[in-house]
Amino acid sequence: MTGLNGSKRAVSRAEPLDAFVDGVVVGNEFASIEISVDTSGRVPRAVLRDITSGQARYIDPLVLQALVYMSDDVMQSLADPNLIVSD
Repeated sequence: MTGLNGSKRAVSRAEPLDAFVDGVVVGNEFASIEISVDTSGRVPRAVLRDITSGQARYIDPLVLQALVYMSDDVMQSLADPNLIVSD
């Protein structure tokens, strides 16, 4: 993370994670997802849980970083409703 003066600074893990351990729900008319953080493993992981089905995906920091750098075209193709399969 970059500080106000442009210098790099370490990110504290405890403070930002505390807000998401219990989860937060993000949704719109198409989807509702609970986002939380699993701290039971060696490193914290994001947990994305579909509110409707209860299906969850655990995502490690490397995959999250890849999402940040993913092109808009690739990201849009991932969100194509024709590709989403639910039981």
